[in-house]
Amino acid sequence: MRILRKYDVFKARSSPMSFRPGMGVRNIPSQRQFLSMKPDVETVTDSIEDPNNQEGLEKLKSTRGKKLKPSKSPIVVLNPREAGLFRKRKVSGHFRSHGRVREKLSALDGVYLERNKTGAGFSSSDLLKEIESQRRKLLVFKSPVAREQVIKSIHDLQPPDDKKMMSQKRYEQLFGILKSAYTLPQLKDFARCFFNTPANSTIPKKLLIPRILNDFWGCTVSERISENDDLIVERVIDVETRDMYLLLLTNNGKIMQNFARLGATVAVALNENKIIVRGSGSLVKYVEVSIRKILANVQREILPMNDIISNHTPRNESLKISVSKILELIQKECAVFFERLLEDDSNSYLATAFGARRVEKARKLILRALDYSPQKSNYTKLVTAENRKEYKLYPFADYQCLDWLNKNENWFRLQKPVFKGAELEKTFPGPSLLNEDIIKETYDHLFDKIDSKILLAEKPESRILSATLGQLLKTEDGEHTIFQPRVPQIIPKLKRLALWDEYEIESGEIGSDYHEYYVQLRFIPNLSSCPNLDYVPPIELWFDLDESDRAVGTSLRCILHTEDRNVHLQTPDLMYDWQLNVDSSQEIVEPYENNPETWLKDQPGLKEFLLNADLTFGAQRKPFVPNSLSLDLKFCQEGKQRLVNFDYVDIKYRRVLKLKYMDKYLVQLSDVRGESEGAKYTQVDIVGTGVQEIDKFENFIRDVIEIH
Repeated sequence: MRILRKYDVFKARSSPMSFRPGMGVRNIPSQRQFLSMKPDVETVTDSIEDPNNQEGLEKLKSTRGKKLKPSKSPIVVLNPREAGLFRKRKVSGHFRSHGRVREKLSALDGVYLERNKTGAGFSSSDLLKEIESQRRKLLVFKSPVAREQVIKSIHDLQPPDDKKMMSQKRYEQLFGILKSAYTLPQLKDFARCFFNTPANSTIPKKLLIPRILNDFWGCTVSERISENDDLIVERVIDVETRDMYLLLLTNNGKIMQNFARLGATVAVALNENKIIVRGSGSLVKYVEVSIRKILANVQREILPMNDIISNHTPRNESLKISVSKILELIQKECAVFFERLLEDDSNSYLATAFGARRVEKARKLILRALDYSPQKSNYTKLVTAENRKEYKLYPFADYQCLDWLNKNENWFRLQKPVFKGAELEKTFPGPSLLNEDIIKETYDHLFDKIDSKILLAEKPESRILSATLGQLLKTEDGEHTIFQPRVPQIIPKLKRLALWDEYEIESGEIGSDYHEYYVQLRFIPNLSSCPNLDYVPPIELWFDLDESDRAVGTSLRCILHTEDRNVHLQTPDLMYDWQLNVDSSQEIVEPYENNPETWLKDQPGLKEFLLNADLTFGAQRKPFVPNSLSLDLKFCQEGKQRLVNFDYVDIKYRRVLKLKYMDKYLVQLSDVRGESEGAKYTQVDIVGTGVQEIDKFENFIRDVIEIH
């Protein structure tokens, strides 16, 4: 499980360091209820029911018109939200891209552009003839076009007021369009609709068109106007496959859309790498010059793919995904075009994009696609009811919670079929699925000792056991499996649990927020800096976020993940599956509070990283994370200090709420958000402490499977 020290190690801390202002995120006390006095006005007459009551009449004479104190003050209890004193803290602006309205996808989004296969002797005129023939085919409709649509299309041909004086060529061009594109009945309908002038039933087409142009639209021919200014011309621009790709797919074709807004008609011939532009002569010239200037300013960078892969893949391990597949997915994700520098060189690729940021993003996505996790082991156990044998794969639909790499696959979950009209089970089947053999098998996979893992010398190792609710997903061919920690149907029930820290309720403040906010940075090692080791575990940097969404530098936890064991209990009889995880780790640096004066003195590379980084995640500015981090580490396998370089991979935002289950287990609700290409979901973890013995482990697993 990725959530490590935040369970019980993250503490409140201040930030006196000069490189990171602000205060650490403390354990904020719980909410208090607020008492609001409701005004109550009562007159004496309200208490007099009988007009013959002498005592009441005397009282009325002595206190008439005076306001009396209420005999008993009513109390109205309001929580902070009802009183308007509590405002929910928003997600950091940098991680709110998922909630924005995305741009409409280009019609060419995801199109694979092959290399130019133009045959000899194929001219531009042949290309235009082919386009015209395809246009005529597209104009043959299976059902008749609506009358209103035809009339509107004719009306759209009307020149604007400043263009009604035109050249002879432009006049003839409009005449030809009306003659070839529309029938006589359609032109008559247009005249009746817009100009309320019924056309003569016997008027021929060659006389009706001049009447539309001259009388209805007011078009006049002037010899002073050059045909170059108003004549609709067409120009063919030859481009490379790389250029065609960048123009069409960068920002979902926004470049071409901008040209269309100017009034130009832009068409592309993908197989011929040609762009056809139609418009006035000046507009066509502007579009052509703009395209040339845009393509002249692209950024190019040579990426040594074999070196990148070998330096970020454990030795003696094969690549989990092919290079071509990686590059194809990255091209679609960030609009960077990859091509081999030399046909016979499989190592060097030329990455081309509009802007250096896109190339840098592509480099990070390559590292993420490699999925460096040598410390991780997965084991899946199918747990089913004894009397049921029929299960089916059902498609998984919520792709928003998947990482960009997994969104390109079709995922399925194994579930029991529920037929229409079938009676629902009256008892929850969870506890009955487990037996002693399954529990013993799970325990052995989680706690068996392994002596071959990489450990830091002179650093204690800690273990944390947790159970995570989610769904075990597989591809249809069964080759790939992922565990997705997403169970939205159970979140409302868990939020009814008591808070983990009860003292927060007793010392609560007005408008208290019980969530803790963290930012998690992941790094993987560059193995070229440690040639004697088969692999080096990845590291994570954890920071508290203050109220301004800035990372508190002195809250840093630098964690080396030495081992990550997962056992997936596949339970198709339930609405979710389970992941049992034992996460072993070592802290590279001690907390700031232990020794503020010498903190990070033995890790100058980490100190330099913090000085150069800008970890502010508000909406007004983008954070800056250096691409690399150097740490002085001493591994047990080597016995000497070594400088190891780590490369930055990605970042996640976590909003954590700690709850108590059965008065002894910590339940952690974590709202997890990645960057624009990352995932978004709410994760549920139940943490077990002191359950290394098999008896306590059995109690733990039986308790957590009761959650439903």
